[in-house]
Amino acid sequence: MKLAYLVEVTALISAHSRLLIERPDELSNTLLGDYYVHSRNRFNRWMRDLNDLENGVTIRDPLYLFGLVPRFPPSMSITEQILVNDLLNRVWTVILVACDRHREDVRIEPLAHNVFRSHMTVRHKALSVCMNDPKLKPEQVLHINKLRTSSERWADLLNCSLMAEYDLWDYAFDETRARQFHQDRFQNEKLGAQDSRAWSLILAGLRHSFPDIDGLSAPVHDDDRMIVRSTINCFPGDTQSMAVWSLPTIEKSHQA
Repeated sequence: MKLAYLVEVTALISAHSRLLIERPDELSNTLLGDYYVHSRNRFNRWMRDLNDLENGVTIRDPLYLFGLVPRFPPSMSITEQILVNDLLNRVWTVILVACDRHREDVRIEPLAHNVFRSHMTVRHKALSVCMNDPKLKPEQVLHINKLRTSSERWADLLNCSLMAEYDLWDYAFDETRARQFHQDRFQNEKLGAQDSRAWSLILAGLRHSFPDIDGLSAPVHDDDRMIVRSTINCFPGDTQSMAVWSLPTIEKSHQA
């Protein structure tokens, strides 16, 4: 599974979010625990590697080759991983919190917010390390900044409907922009999974913003794979039946 495919998985999860939010039974504690543990392990790995890079130490993780492209500085590759995963993290956080709001409960939100805050910490650290790395060329710095802005805009677009419905604007990167997305596109209707044409257009836009080339063609780490699995497994029924458009890359990612 390539890093770029994570955005397609994010689109799939976002398209079917109401299937999860409005399900009659609660989310499994086991699946939520798996999500938390894998997220914590990934956070610790990223922070260790970023601290090493910041201090001029060679990355010690023997699995560091996963997701790192040899011809690019490690700080750039790690930051790409974090920024792409940030899109999935923010979409999944909003969905989990919406599950609580829908049930007028506070069961999941503390866990989701803990993972969310941890990811924001490592994201800030990665951008700082990347921007201060003398090994990065100007065009590579511009690439990271473009990836950051793409991740932020797409997160606000994918989340704006749920943020409006459940008053979750605190999870927007730019609340004004997110509210504008909602007003322009979703104010009078909910974008459901049945709107396959709309989601096909969204998917095309995501593929344009996160092309399967260079660093985004690198394989994801096992931590990312396990997190994706724990999120997909939260949905009821056969996850393969969730697809509402032709997504060969997502089907491959499910099999990974």
